[in-house]
Parts: sequence; structure tokens; C-alpha cells
Amino acid sequence: MKILLISHTCQSPSEGQPKAELLHAMPDVDLRVLIPNRWKHYGKWRPVKFVDHATSHYHVGKVRWPWVGPAQCFLHHYPELPKILREFRPDVIDLWEEPWGLVSAHAVWLRDRMLPGAKIISETEQNINRILPPPFEQFRRYTLKHADFVIGRSREALAITHAKGYRGPGEVVPNAVDAKLFVPMDRANCRREAGLAEWCGPGDFLVGYAGRLVEEKGLGDLVAAIAQCSREVKLLFVGDGPFKAALELQIKQLGMTDHVRIIPGVPLQKLPMLMNSMNVFALPSRTTKTWKEQFGRVIIEAHACAVPVIGSNSGAIPDVVGEAGLVVPESDPEALAAAINNLNADRNSAKEMGQRGYERVHREFSWECVAEQMARIYRRCVVERKLEVSH
Repeated sequence: MKILLISHTCQSPSEGQPKAELLHAMPDVDLRVLIPNRWKHYGKWRPVKFVDHATSHYHVGKVRWPWVGPAQCFLHHYPELPKILREFRPDVIDLWEEPWGLVSAHAVWLRDRMLPGAKIISETEQNINRILPPPFEQFRRYTLKHADFVIGRSREALAITHAKGYRGPGEVVPNAVDAKLFVPMDRANCRREAGLAEWCGPGDFLVGYAGRLVEEKGLGDLVAAIAQCSREVKLLFVGDGPFKAALELQIKQLGMTDHVRIIPGVPLQKLPMLMNSMNVFALPSRTTKTWKEQFGRVIIEAHACAVPVIGSNSGAIPDVVGEAGLVVPESDPEALAAAINNLNADRNSAKEMGQRGYERVHREFSWECVAEQMARIYRRCVVERKLEVSH
């Protein structure tokens, strides 16, 4: 079966290419991946990067309008797409892009005119039901009207597509983690290697966060919670972002400079060492009018290291945490502090939660699991296409 995967995420060797490589290796999958020659990632232009694998099945396309002011990346599209469709003639076009992007509407429009038998899969992470400004709401309705299958990153995301008029089949396909990179390691050794051992001793309970330092992640609530915790509780932030200065001021005002550290973000290869330094990972995100936590990839990265997670009830967090941690109300430092103190007081329960997370990652959230789920959906779409042709 011929699959055309259109995805700016596959420009990255850690974010999208692992899934593409596993699909490419399947004997019944003839995969082509269309990626942009440049992309703006958190404010910085990012070139294409490949690591340790053949690239003949990737097409690095010249992208038009990769960033347009307030529209951001959602007007990007590929002038070469008609040529690719004409030459490759895919059975399935998998749009690993939001349905309201011009790239999705353009691909659907071309499919209808050039390859009407090809199946369209639309993928989405959006989990807030709101009306987008023109032309994006129109793009979304057009894409969903003509899509043959929809994939949501969470149950809420899938429900939004139905609220926007989609009536076809769909399925939740989660994000994934490299379960060969993120593995359990000795906590004391990791603290020594990370330079944390003198600050955070063997009896201390380290709460950690890794990611962008932005207000909507509830990081101010996390600092306020630590101020209410036992003295052996320490807090580590790994990352950078616009909320850093406000965090530093809050830490100073609460007299918590000995208990809280902020260190710069690290390459993905070094993140498991820091994750394994933690007794618990925290993601107390706050919902805003335009955003709520869509998945929380760092949750499954922590779980792959057998580290339990305390998360808020924002968006998809409760579903991803499951029984491998605790869920507290968002914007509630007191509840967050109580959850941290409970796990500190019962470290065996924390260890058991971490083990449950580790086991679930290997059942549901590894790249291998997600790639096989996608391949099964592709096969279903191809069978339906053949049945339609035969009739």
C-alpha cells in the first residue's frame, strides 16, 4: 500500500522520524514523507535533520508561507504537491497537520481532483471547541467534510472533530516516546552525573519539571506548592522561556532559593538522566481561553523512566497519567502540595506508580506501538478503497 505522509513534525529526528522509520520498515508499506525544507520551531528557524537512516523515502519540499505573522504556520503548503501526487499516486494521504491548516485543505482539494479514490486521514491535537478566525474555520470544515478517517491525539480532540461536523470513523492515537532512550536508571548516579548530588542528597525528595517555562504550565503554582512542603522536598526546573524571570522573582520572594533550581534545557539524549534524578515529575498545567494541555509528552517520558507524575486536570493530562501518578485540580497549590507530601511520605507507593507508568509505556506509548496502530489504520483505509473500487 502506498502512503503519503505530510508532516512538518517528521522534519525532526526525535519528534516524527522514529514513527516514519518504523512504518517504512514494514513490508506492506510503501511510504513517502513530505517535509518542509525549513520550519519555525518555538521562534527559531529549524532546518531538516536526519540521523542514522536512509532518506530516499523523504521528500524535502520547498514550503510556501511557513510563517505569516498572526497566522503563524497555518498557511504553509507545498507547490510541488500536485507533482508528487501525480507521480507517486498514493492509496492513503495521511495529513499529520491540523485540519484547519491550508496544507490540509490544499491536499484534500488536490485529492478530489487528481486521485478521488485515495483516502484522506486527518490528524488533530486541538481539544478546545472554539470558532477559528477566517479562513481557518472554513479550512477545518472543508477538510473534515472530505476526510475518510480522523485521528485525535486525545478523546477530547476526537470529540472536537465531531462537534465541527465530522461524521466518519476515527480513533485516538497517542504521542509516543523513545522507550530505548528513556529507561529507568539509578537515581543517585544520575544526580551525581547531573551535578545535583551536593544540593539534593539521597534522602531528599526531588520534584521536577522539564519543558518551556511558560505561565500556562502552572509553574507558579508548583513553586507555591513547594513552599508548603516538607523541608527535604526540592524542586528542579529544566528549560527556558518567557516565564523564567517571574519564576526567579517568586522563588526569591518566598525564600526558596535553597530549595528550587532552574537549569537550562538539555538535548533529548541527556534528558533521561535528569528525569531519573527526580522522585516525581510535575505538570500542573492551567487551562486558558485558547489552550489546554493537549497531551503532555513529558508525562510518558517520565513514565518510561519509571518516574510517577503529578498532573493537573487540564485537558488530556488525567488520561495520560492514568494510575501512574496523581491528578489534582488545576490552579490549586494547596492540593498540589498535599499530593507531593503524600508521595514523599509513602515512597513505596510512588515507586509502584512509576512501575505502572513504565509498563503502560511499553503497552501503549512506545514508537513501536504507535507505528503499528497507524499501520492498522492504513490497512483499514486501503481495504475500504478496494471494496469501493470493486463495487
